Amino acid sequence: MKKPNIQKIIRNNMPWLILLAVSIIFSFISPNFFSVANIINILNQNAYIITCAIGITLVMMAGQIDLSVGYQMSLIGVTMGLLVQKLGLPTPAVLLIAILEGIILSEINTFLALKLKITLLMVTVGTMTVYNGISFTISESKNLSGFDAMFKFIAKGYIGPIPFAVLITFILVVIMSIFLNKTYYGRYIYALGGNEEAARLSGINVTKTKLMIGFFEGLFVALGTIMLISRVGTAHSGTGPGTEFTVITGILLGGVSIRGGEGKLSGVVAGILIMAILANGMQLAGWGTYVQFIAKGIIMLAAIGFDVYQMTHRKVVVDKTTEEKN
Repeated sequence: MKKPNIQKIIRNNMPWLILLAVSIIFSFISPNFFSVANIINILNQNAYIITCAIGITLVMMAGQIDLSVGYQMSLIGVTMGLLVQKLGLPTPAVLLIAILEGIILSEINTFLALKLKITLLMVTVGTMTVYNGISFTISESKNLSGFDAMFKFIAKGYIGPIPFAVLITFILVVIMSIFLNKTYYGRYIYALGGNEEAARLSGINVTKTKLMIGFFEGLFVALGTIMLISRVGTAHSGTGPGTEFTVITGILLGGVSIRGGEGKLSGVVAGILIMAILANGMQLAGWGTYVQFIAKGIIMLAAIGFDVYQMTHRKVVVDKTTEEKN
């Protein structure tokens, strides 16, 4: 009988082991940390981040990075606010328009990257400023409110003891995990991140795959924005920017390589929860906001450093194996 590879098991489940360790540490620092109310609060507050992370994970698995996500959220949010406050549209229409807007904004980024033949990172450095400017222009820097009970139920409603947003997020994670692991299109995304030219030569339609990724990213960013605005109750142009760095850090902590080609959505969920628990634990412990910023920055640098270390380690192992065969 083949013995289990302990090192491989630990490596594959490292984000969850880190999550467990962080949780235990903060349970000693703050006695209220492990209360049911606090755990539900953490999950509910971060449902929108996990939802956004699903779409951004697909982008990063394909070897790209989108820095405009927070500004897409800003623009989608104020659009919803204007549709409700100025035009009085019903919630179903507002939700549909928000989802379509999210898809369009993401596809604009993808289209520009394809046509200009540059990385998505370079494109979004420009479009993030454009989206931000449009958001502040149409909102006039005002808070926009007037959302009805149906809209607020998305983030504040419960199905039994479970927050509705948490339930929806869980379902989305399960569906997209199946999509990534059990469908050809999911494998195409991994192949694209592993080696785009090799993927092209193997017959994968790279352009179509990138547009598909853009579609999913826009969809999940829009859904995450809906959850966020539903939770805070008002829309403002300053709501959203900064989310992208929290999400990217969580994704890297979750085991997705910055160069793409590997990772699991379950690990990403663990990575996001690590960030959430750190923020929650530091808040319960009375640590200041700026100390939390420093901690998050250090964590992001550590996540990138660990990813680079893993890539270097794998390259060394492959080189040694090649030498032994020769």
